This record gives sequence, C-alpha cells and structure tokens, in this order.
Amino acid sequence: MSSRNTSINKLKAGAKKIDAQREYKARKKSEWYNLRPMLGHASWGCIFWILLGGREVGKSYGVTNFFVDQYKNKGIPFTWLRLTEAASRKLLQNNAEKLIDPDLRRKYNLDLVTSGNNVYEVTKRSEPDAEGKTKILEKKLMARVYAISTFYNDKGSIFDKDFLNDPNMRYNIAIDEFQRESGEKNTFDITYSLVNQLENLVRSTKERIKIFFLGNTLEESSDILCAFNFIPEKWGIFKLKKKRAVIHNIEPTEAYKKRRTGTIADILMPTASTFTNRINTDNTLVTKQRLKEPSYIIKFRKNKDTWFTVWDGNIIRKYNGEKKNVIALRPYLDEIFNIESQKQVMLLFDTRSYMFSNLITFKQFQKEMSLLKPRGI
Repeated sequence: MSSRNTSINKLKAGAKKIDAQREYKARKKSEWYNLRPMLGHASWGCIFWILLGGREVGKSYGVTNFFVDQYKNKGIPFTWLRLTEAASRKLLQNNAEKLIDPDLRRKYNLDLVTSGNNVYEVTKRSEPDAEGKTKILEKKLMARVYAISTFYNDKGSIFDKDFLNDPNMRYNIAIDEFQRESGEKNTFDITYSLVNQLENLVRSTKERIKIFFLGNTLEESSDILCAFNFIPEKWGIFKLKKKRAVIHNIEPTEAYKKRRTGTIADILMPTASTFTNRINTDNTLVTKQRLKEPSYIIKFRKNKDTWFTVWDGNIIRKYNGEKKNVIALRPYLDEIFNIESQKQVMLLFDTRSYMFSNLITFKQFQKEMSLLKPRGI
C-alpha cells in the first residue's frame, strides 16, 4: 500500500510540474500580465503581493479586474492608495475614469459616480426626464481612494469598525506607483506614512487581507522594498514567508517587448527601468571583505532599524549591538549632534568612500540618506 501511495504522489507531483511548465510557457508568450498564478500564494497566509514590472505590462489592470470581480460577485469594496493627494485626486476625476479602465466598465456593466474619496456604483436611476436626464435613486460603495501622504487626516474615518463582522468581507487594498519617480521631490517618509495609512484601514487585523504593491521604477532605492528587507536582483517570484509577502519581478515577454518597440519611450529612453523593468543594480560598493573591528555607529533616527555600524573605517553593515562612539545624523536622538560630523558622513557617502556588506544594507542606508535634511549647510 505504501509503495502504491508513493507512486500516486509521484504522478501527482509530475502532473503538477507539467502544469506549472505549461503555465510558465503561456505566460512567457503573453503580452499582458496574468495575476492568477500569484493569487495561489494566499494558501500559506500571504498578505502582501508586490508586483514589479514595466509600464503597460498590465499590473494595475490585473489587480483592478480582481478587485472589481470581488466587488460584483461578493460585494467586497476595495481601497486604492497613491503616494500623494494630487495623484489620488486624478483617479477620482470624471467619475473615476482613471481608476477603472473603460474595458472593465463594459465588462462589468458599471455606472460609476464619485463623492469625496468614495467611488459608487449606481444600481438604480429614475426614468429620463424631458431633457433626457436621470436621477440617482440607489448607489453602492465600490471603492475608496486615498493618499498615503495624508494619513493623519484619515484616522478612524475609512472603514466601519464592524466591517469584518460579515464573514464575506475582507480588506482588498492596492498601493499603486509606490515608488517615487526619478527626480520627484522627496517631501515625506513613504514607509512611515504607508504604515500609518494601513493602520487606519485595517487596524490590528491579521487575516482576510490582500495588499498589492504595484511598482515601476527600480533604479533608485525603494523605501517599501527596503522595509521588506529584500531587493530582487533577477527575474522571478520570491517568497518572503517571515514577512508574509511574495514579490514578482516580472520579466518582459517577447510580445511586450514587440509592443513597446518604436514607442517614444523606447526611442528616447530605451534603457530606463520604468519601461524595461531591468534592474540597474549598483554592486560596485558591495564587498564580501571579512570584517575585523567596528569603528563607529551611525544613527539616523531613534529606532534601531535605522542604525548602522561602520567597520574597519569604511564598511557599513546593519547595527547588531556593537558598542562604539555614535555619530547622530539628526538632533534629539539622545546623542550629541555635531554638524561637522554630519557633513563628514554625507561627504563620505556622496564621494562613494563607504562600502557595504550587502546590497540591502546599501539600499537601506541610501534611503535614510535621501530622507536626511542637512543642517547648517
């Protein structure tokens, strides 16, 4: 009996592998992104789905289609987040024409209106009057659109506290374009603002949550990816089970490349990661040199996640309890703040005099430096 069960299990495993190979080949040929394979990761308790891909690959369309399908068939409203208030307002203009693709409006027969931050489906209208105009008699909440940067204005005002009392309800949330574009002004800490806005949305909920991150740009340090302590250096799907996250760094298919060939972006900026999704990773400052002795500690903020230890004069790694003199890069950190020391650290970083123990440490340090507001310069 045991050998028979073993044979059956082998057959099942073989069939599963063949199905996966077929699915992979179909995905390689497809022009548009297919979200379905990623949703399978919910089986092991995934909360965060991070999709990284070039523009027009179909990330936003795939996630929106999933959300609208969940709304139409299960009555689950969704939340769409953008970085800034200006970006979120654009999605609400003209009855959310930029939020819900015309193709999806036709597919699900949607008649939408907006009010404040909310998007409603009109479920009943009056008969047309003499001028052909109708009045809205019934409407149903379909979506909410908010900015990450204004989390402090939204406390306690997003979801009803009894929302999850209905067993059919769950939190469906998308964070669209979660990375700043190259040259975009840095006016707030993305990770801090995002965590606070998500706290406004889900509070202490740990289950029945799907949060999608949709990103294009990878050339600069990503605040969000640094928070997950993982920067993908190649194409593929990466499971971060301790973080309850899965990252898909989407390889452009041949069909996608063909569609993009000859476009304005392809002609003028053919190597920009926003359009190619190719990661221009700078590994020249990463060293595997054996560390001998800690030199000093660099502190950006009070939480230890923003502390770094400099070893052997110029090699930086994450702080791990070392006991050395501290250079505080901001005042009020319960350490002596010295402007000249701050300038020196900034100069060493800008002149590429620091080396880093691994890529994620480099990206995290780079992120903290980008948030730093120099004093006395």
